[in-house]
Amino acid sequence: MGSSAPLTAPDRIRRILVALDASPHSLSALQAAVELAADLSAELVGVFVEDVNLVRMAALPVTREIGQTSARIRDIDERTLTRQLRGLALRAERALAREAGRMQVRWSFTVSRGTVGSELWGAAAETDLVVMGRAGWSPSRKAGSSVEAVLASGMRRTLVIEAGARLQPSLLVVYDGSEMADRALQTALMLTKSKGGYLAVAIARPDPEQAQRLQRVVAEQLQPHGLEVRYRWLLSSDAQSLAELVASEPGSVLVVPAEAPQLQERSLPEVLEAFNCPVLIVR
Repeated sequence: MGSSAPLTAPDRIRRILVALDASPHSLSALQAAVELAADLSAELVGVFVEDVNLVRMAALPVTREIGQTSARIRDIDERTLTRQLRGLALRAERALAREAGRMQVRWSFTVSRGTVGSELWGAAAETDLVVMGRAGWSPSRKAGSSVEAVLASGMRRTLVIEAGARLQPSLLVVYDGSEMADRALQTALMLTKSKGGYLAVAIARPDPEQAQRLQRVVAEQLQPHGLEVRYRWLLSSDAQSLAELVASEPGSVLVVPAEAPQLQERSLPEVLEAFNCPVLIVR
């Protein structure tokens, strides 16, 4: 049981990367990232990726574009797509400058071309948290391919948020005593203290006696921090049970270790769709 991690010295978040594409989902991610950067006195790094696969597709003579609102079919070529991407990048940079300036957050912005997962992975090498919109320009709530690529790349902390969602001061963390769960708990503790909310700890154990013992260990470690802490038991390892627990804690940010059994039964994008809240996945 990895319950001996020093919760008094969490891994600080000093640099936050936000993936921007000017979509409503990414603008919600921007708001969340700016708010966190202000709370944590962190630097904010904005990244816009020109998806090389889209550019290559536009170079094909058979490629057509369907208008999102008009449904009209139009020819599109590499030059047109590049111009559109540069326009979106400019909108993203202006939004970042506006929001970061309003909250007096240090920021930078870069544009790169490549596959989304690899470009974000490279940009995130020296950052402590990645913030992403759930679905890009898609009208669906299902996590998009960019989120899937980033989650598969093994980044330490990835916060996924959908359009219109806002970060709330309460957090719900899944804890099973593993080393990765210790890191999730440390992160949740740090964010709760910065936002002045309460912390709900979902003790994930299949047996009530085991859950009770683990709760006592966690309570002993959290007690010196003087926070309001609520304990819930998560006795099942399926995603639906976790979704029901999340629904019973409305307005919370879900913090969950990447190796939690509740995330393993389906692909991560499918699991994320079941949670109607921002989700922070910790490795």
